[in-house]
Amino acid sequence: MPRIKLTKSAIDAIPTPAADVVYWDAGCPGFGVKVTPKGRKVFVVLYRTGGAGSKLRKYTIGPYGRVTLHQARVAAQKVFAARLAGRDLAGEKQAARRRLVVDRVDDLLETYVAQHLAQNKSGGEIGRLLRRELGPSWGGRSIHDITKRDVVEVVSAVEQRGAPGAANKTLKSTKTFLRWCVGRAILDGSPAEGIPLPSKVVTRDKILTDRELAQVILAARQMGGPYGGIVELLALTGQRREEVAQMTWDELDLGQHIWTLPKSRTKNGKQHVVHLSAQAIAVLNRVPRKGPFVFTILGTRPFHDFSKAKRMLDRLSAVSHWRLHDLRRTCVSGMARLGIAPHVADKILNHQSGTISGVAAVYQRHEFLAERRAALDLWGAHVAAIVERRMGGKIVA
Repeated sequence: MPRIKLTKSAIDAIPTPAADVVYWDAGCPGFGVKVTPKGRKVFVVLYRTGGAGSKLRKYTIGPYGRVTLHQARVAAQKVFAARLAGRDLAGEKQAARRRLVVDRVDDLLETYVAQHLAQNKSGGEIGRLLRRELGPSWGGRSIHDITKRDVVEVVSAVEQRGAPGAANKTLKSTKTFLRWCVGRAILDGSPAEGIPLPSKVVTRDKILTDRELAQVILAARQMGGPYGGIVELLALTGQRREEVAQMTWDELDLGQHIWTLPKSRTKNGKQHVVHLSAQAIAVLNRVPRKGPFVFTILGTRPFHDFSKAKRMLDRLSAVSHWRLHDLRRTCVSGMARLGIAPHVADKILNHQSGTISGVAAVYQRHEFLAERRAALDLWGAHVAAIVERRMGGKIVA
């Protein structure tokens, strides 16, 4: 390879070769400019990773024109200085390039969904959210290219669609995903840390009055079908919507008035026993058996068309601005008015931690089954009474 004193004039005068040629700088060994048959000129550095006979490394600085000769000399000196300090900048550059290909966001998302979210009851929903919000803009990119601004832009796009709650959930889910990447040593730090929630979280405190609750139950009976039964059982038991909606006949012991939720269907992963009051048994006795699921249309899968049915329920009941989950809050609040102890209500709701917490919760393993039975019987009788009063004294089973 030719060795010349590299100057701007000398580089400009280099002819276009038939094959790649490197012109090494006479004043700086290991620094040169490579010229290709297409006339492209690129500054390069050649060095050994160790002593004599060790592996040769070529570090590409950049193309002549975009990089000046002075800038290239400075970059070459930095490469040599790093070599003396024991670093291999060319090797680091190759590793970074490989990392950009391997650590793609879409690949990491699928691994995260399969390995982490699959163990979470709401994992399917979170996985769909992340694929929907992160996939289009981040999917083909390296996770190492994602910046704080990228995170803010994704969350802002959700917020601009008029969904502040969804924007909060997107940010929380994204933060958890990026922390998972940090925990797996894929990232050194999360670009989402320090980003505040876009909207203030307002805790719902809606509790239906006795009049509203009676109107909702009467409207649910008027609707009938699986949705009507779900609504009435939610009001009588205080359990979660999906727990009631996906109830199966083999979970029920109607003779003993017991519903046993397996741990696979509870939020906290623990088996939960729910006492069924006479009013709850009456609801279940009205349901025809079409298959394994209690509340079903065709018998093959549980009822799921909640949005349409809820709009109809609101029209029939003349009660608006409430959600089915408010029945759970209404139930526990109503039991409190009836004198039910808070720790008993917590057990009925199957809360992970409630009024008994800390060290006391470690030692307090009593399930208060008898107290829970009495509480739900008392609440069921109260609900039946307010419905009867709303009907003007006419009792409807």
